[in-house]
Amino acid sequence: MENERRLGFEIKTVSNLLKREIGSSRSGKYVANATGTNGFIISYLAEHAGCDIFQRDLEKKFSVRRSTMSNIILRMEQKGFLIRTPVAHDARLKKLTLTEKGWEIHSIMEGAVEEAEAKLVAGLSDSDIEKMHSILVRMRRNLEADSKGQSS
Repeated sequence: MENERRLGFEIKTVSNLLKREIGSSRSGKYVANATGTNGFIISYLAEHAGCDIFQRDLEKKFSVRRSTMSNIILRMEQKGFLIRTPVAHDARLKKLTLTEKGWEIHSIMEGAVEEAEAKLVAGLSDSDIEKMHSILVRMRRNLEADSKGQSS
């Protein structure tokens, strides 16, 4: 395959540009400290605020290893974005909950993500968007299937 037609390169480049767009469109002191995966985790926790969310849930959702997610959560806790609380039925499990600061970041980032998404899909038809989403989901599943069975 020619270098100009490598999908992985294009996906990575779009990902980098999207992160930059989200980080700069409404940058403030909180957004600047919650770029990248932090913002997506904050958004996920906000959307599932009524549920018990644990580290393993985030590992699965974001397709990252246990050690990677553990480090991310530790840094987010140190920044004051979330807290870990033991649950009554199993003291080993720690429920993840946004702090007030985490909710403030979510509020700021929500608009930034919507603006970036609008730029991302500008000029694309609903059919184009649906097809692209379907293809990306299949690509993700292909890669997840290959990573099954590998240790964390």
